[in-house]
Amino acid sequence: MPACQPRCRTIRNVAADRETSSAGAGVESDALRALPSSTSTSAAGAAPAAAIAATFTPSSAPSASIPASAPAASAPSPPAGPATWDLQLLAGLRNARLRGGGVAAAVLSYMGGKLSNSGKARATASDLAWSFLGMFLAVLALGLLNQHVRQWPVVGQWHQQGLGLLLGSFGTLCVLIFGRPEAEAVRLWNLLAGHVIATATVLSLLHVLGPSVFSRSLAMAAMLAAMLLTDSVHPPGGALVLMAVDSAAIQRMDWWFMIYPSLTFTLALLLPLGCAINWLKRNVKFDFPAAASAPSSSHYSQPSELRPKTA
Repeated sequence: MPACQPRCRTIRNVAADRETSSAGAGVESDALRALPSSTSTSAAGAAPAAAIAATFTPSSAPSASIPASAPAASAPSPPAGPATWDLQLLAGLRNARLRGGGVAAAVLSYMGGKLSNSGKARATASDLAWSFLGMFLAVLALGLLNQHVRQWPVVGQWHQQGLGLLLGSFGTLCVLIFGRPEAEAVRLWNLLAGHVIATATVLSLLHVLGPSVFSRSLAMAAMLAAMLLTDSVHPPGGALVLMAVDSAAIQRMDWWFMIYPSLTFTLALLLPLGCAINWLKRNVKFDFPAAASAPSSSHYSQPSELRPKTA
């Protein structure tokens, strides 16, 4: 009996603790029921706040006003590219007929607008002067070099065999560099890739087929397809192909024609000179005296008889 006294005492203590907890819980419940009505008022005031919070809480159920299966807005279609020259001509003739002035009058009006140097494409005096200077210096430098290139080491033998330095491709390239420096055909990728494609195509076909009417036609067609595929259209490349097929001196150069003389003098002479002319066009501007009192070029409208109207 004395041995079980501690255990019995422990059991009685646990039972007493449980009774105390139950009594405390009952008192707490009675106290909560006895609270004044202000508690219910706060609960009622919390209801609008809960409703507002529920408004901004995302719900997994679809809204009744917005169907769950509403299709997404379609992406805008890309803008159409510029019309080709034949479509512009047909649209211009159609517009002239609708105006009732006749085709001859539309042509004369269009030519008058172009010759009067008006409209968005109006050239300022500085543009004309710097383009003139760049073309003059480029052709002058090539002409002076052509008089002495036969005495140069390595390349002199090619020029002694009939290779000229004033290639036809240089004429087209100078027009682009000094006249239309913003044209895509004269950008660095088009210039380099277009040159390599043109020369590699024609030299490869000359090795396989030899110079002939068929190889010339095939080289031009293959060159154009390759340029379109690589987005590197470069008009001077066509001149290189025609010269290579018809020039025995270029054929004796073989693969050296890929880097000389066209690519060499383009990188060493024409492009640096073009950069200098572009800098002058951007930073040294002047115009004709009569243009100072005339409206700005943005107020002119291009003659539209021979071109389609844009929205």
